[in-house]
Amino acid sequence: MRNLLRFLYKYNFPIIFLVLEIFALFLVVRNNPIPHSRAFSGIQNVNGFFYEKSYGLRQYLNLKHENYLLAMENSRLRSQGIESIGLEGSFDGISYSSEKPVAFEYITARVINNSVNKQYNYLTLDKGSLSGVSADMAVVAPDGIVGVVKNVTAHYSTVIPVLNNKLQISVVHKKTGYFGSLVWDGKDHKQANVNEIPIHVGMLPGDSIVTSGYSALFPPGEMVGEIVSIADQKGGSFSTLRIALSTDFKRLSCVYIIHNRGREEIRNLKLLNDDQ
Repeated sequence: MRNLLRFLYKYNFPIIFLVLEIFALFLVVRNNPIPHSRAFSGIQNVNGFFYEKSYGLRQYLNLKHENYLLAMENSRLRSQGIESIGLEGSFDGISYSSEKPVAFEYITARVINNSVNKQYNYLTLDKGSLSGVSADMAVVAPDGIVGVVKNVTAHYSTVIPVLNNKLQISVVHKKTGYFGSLVWDGKDHKQANVNEIPIHVGMLPGDSIVTSGYSALFPPGEMVGEIVSIADQKGGSFSTLRIALSTDFKRLSCVYIIHNRGREEIRNLKLLNDDQ
């Protein structure tokens, strides 16, 4: 203890200078957009590098589940009849070829960092702008939806998942077509709520909830989950559905980033309508 105090006394001016320099650098980065953006991009690339290395070990220990996910995805592709129009590309990216232009392109990515126990969870993927990824692209897994791309660097991207109460996704009751909003309440990584479904709609536990396709992000019909319970809002005309999410976020590894080729055209058309 005496040696530590002697060291601090001897070098107190260089230590104070170093602390003030670090604090000044922090203020410059935080209050200026360009240095802040560059610092954020650098930190995300460093984090992505270490996440990717640690993912290699987890991937090796999880080969059985990987094979299960691939089998599920093959089953899904066959059920959609995609093999009838052909597949192009490799595991790093899948695009569909046919005589008619395809609205959605799927980019394969791996989850290299994940959290499920926070109010604002995020994912990190091993694909970025060099692979064609950009902000506001939808992300799905073989068994259901995952979230929406938030930030992108050259080689990595972060995703706001369903398990983040900042995200709301338009969904529909599959049997009736009535739509509502999917929102996570932060309580359970296996369940979420669907609001704004009219109270008169005939719904039962076990019914499927899927994406509506209204947001120009997710294709219509992507699996979201199944109804667990139904609660009528007091004095209102809507029901709140408690659903079991079809995606197991604790075992998430392989995902698909969806590029909607018509997204910008749809957005421009909406802007024209809003201006009228």
